[in-house]
Amino acid sequence: MADVVRVGIIGAGSIARDRHIPLLQKVRDVSVTQLWSRTMDNANKTASDFGVPTVVENWEEIVDSPDVDAVVIATPPILHLPATLAALESGKHVLCQARMARNLSEALKMLEASKNTHLVTALYPAGFGLKGDRVMRRLIGDGFIGDIVDVRVTSVGPSPGGGGFMDDPSVVGINAMMLGILGEVCNRWMAPPVSVAAVTGEPLNVVPQSLAISAELPGGITASFHLSFRVTNSLGNTVEIFGTRGSLKYDMLVERPDGTIGGEEVWGMTESETEMYPIEIPSHEERDRTTDSEFIESIRSGVPVYPDFEEGVRYMQFSEAVAQSILESRMIKMPPEPKMDCWGKLL
Repeated sequence: MADVVRVGIIGAGSIARDRHIPLLQKVRDVSVTQLWSRTMDNANKTASDFGVPTVVENWEEIVDSPDVDAVVIATPPILHLPATLAALESGKHVLCQARMARNLSEALKMLEASKNTHLVTALYPAGFGLKGDRVMRRLIGDGFIGDIVDVRVTSVGPSPGGGGFMDDPSVVGINAMMLGILGEVCNRWMAPPVSVAAVTGEPLNVVPQSLAISAELPGGITASFHLSFRVTNSLGNTVEIFGTRGSLKYDMLVERPDGTIGGEEVWGMTESETEMYPIEIPSHEERDRTTDSEFIESIRSGVPVYPDFEEGVRYMQFSEAVAQSILESRMIKMPPEPKMDCWGKLL
């Protein structure tokens, strides 16, 4: 490969404009050379704003181009599978926007394709839960709360609006609200569930705006998830972990207009204390979404980049189990067999 890593961007929405393109352009010897968007007007404007030299009419032109080494897929989930497979087939490294795919079947195809190459494949992580991720893992690993016995996850607030593709099951598949994001966050701190049961009060064939989920984690740990975009007042996004010696609470607040995540806090208490107190997140332990630069470094040196496609499959298994449980009105053992196309529809 040439010294300069040439990157093509598939999708020119807010995540590409606010993060991928400007962050990649700050990395040494990286050139964003080609760009595609669903509309040529948006593609041309984005290219002009960031000095991207080439705009293409079809995303396939980027993955087929001999002048592109790596591809960033910054589109809704409906394009993640075809663009990933085409890019890998053409010998391009892939950084794919979350959520990984429309459903578990597609995620597994992406993982299998990645294993058949020596190319770098990575996923863009959710910003929620990153800032204090190392602190949470350290506290849990050091036995601050003892053995985990119960987990409560809450993501409740008014709908952020937007509509469009986010409300179209054929586009998002089995993704909804913060479902996959919270699955990803919990997988960082605890083992994935062994069984999942879920309900919603909405029709089966729509993207749910309210979910109640019960799960069992290894070792008899019980967990509950309550997600809703139907309420008037926000209760925020929290992960509470209760153990034999104490408790931890992680507060995840909303994303700022500039794309950064603010206000994330870790709270804790041990059995000898009567109320929770804030736990410092030292600057040297803070994490951020530096995946763009890590992706390039992995291409150059082979250093692993996280999250990878394996982690993506794990959180897609959780989402798939939720969708199957709602469709079939029963508990689903993990990992589920892939059989969902989208909400309310089998493959």
